[in-house]
Amino acid sequence: MEQYRQQIAAFLGQERENWHVFDTVDSTNLVCKRMALDGAPDGTVVIADEQTAGRGRLGRSFQSARGLGLYLSILWRPETPVEKWMALPALGAVAAVRAVVRVCGAQAQIKWPNDLVLQGRKIGGILTESVLLGCGAAVVLGIGINVSHRTEDFEGEVRGMAASLETVAGQSVCRAALAAALVEELDALRREALTQPQRWLEEYRRRCLTVGREVQVITPDAVRRAEALAVDETFGLQVRYEDGSVDTVRAGEVSVRGLYGYV
Repeated sequence: MEQYRQQIAAFLGQERENWHVFDTVDSTNLVCKRMALDGAPDGTVVIADEQTAGRGRLGRSFQSARGLGLYLSILWRPETPVEKWMALPALGAVAAVRAVVRVCGAQAQIKWPNDLVLQGRKIGGILTESVLLGCGAAVVLGIGINVSHRTEDFEGEVRGMAASLETVAGQSVCRAALAAALVEELDALRREALTQPQRWLEEYRRRCLTVGREVQVITPDAVRRAEALAVDETFGLQVRYEDGSVDTVRAGEVSVRGLYGYV
C-alpha cells in the first residue's frame, strides 16, 4: 500500500496536499463524509485499494476488489448553495473521462447521467452525496473505475455488463497515474465548473452516447420507450415518448438500447 501511495505522490507532485491512501475501507465516500464531520478541508481526497461496501447510484453496490480498480472520493465545501451543484455527478463523469483519455488514450463515453462506458461496457460510475454540517453543507463526489479486472473478477449480473480499462483497451494501465490524473481533473472541475459551465456542458454532450438512441425510461410507475433527443443546460435528458410527447428526465433510470443487455 505504501508503494501505491508513493507512486501516486510521484505523479501528483508535492504541491497537492490533503490526500490519503488506505488499504481497505468500507467506502471512500463514507470515509470522506466522516472526515467532513471532523473538519477536513476543502479538496480532501480519499483513495482506497479495496472497498468492502462500495456503493453506486440508486442504492446499488459497486464491486471494489483489492488492487483491481481506482476507488476515489473528494470532499468539497462549496461556498455556493449545494443546490447549485446538482450537476456534479455529470461533471464528475467528464473529469473521469478526461483522466482516462490522458492516461491510456481510450475514448471513454458517458451513459446518461454518469456511467463511464468504453466500447459498450461499463468501466465505472459516480456517486455524489451531501453532508449536513452545523455551518452549512459539504459535498462528496465518489468515482470508481475498473482498471484491471478480468471477466471472472466480476460477480453476478455485473459480469455481463462491466469490463475494465485494461480488458477493453487492450493495454496495461497504471492505477497510480490514473489516480493522479483524476485528482488533477477534479481540481480543474472545482476551479472551473461554476465559472465556465458551458465548456463542461459542451464536453459532456460530446461524450454522451445516450443522445440519439432508443431508450427505456424506468420510473416506479412505468417503463416507457423513448428517443433520447438532447442534454439540456442543466444536464437533464430530453426524450420523446412513443406517443409523441416530450419530457425532460432529471432522475431515475434510463436504459440505452444495445447496452447492458437491453436489446
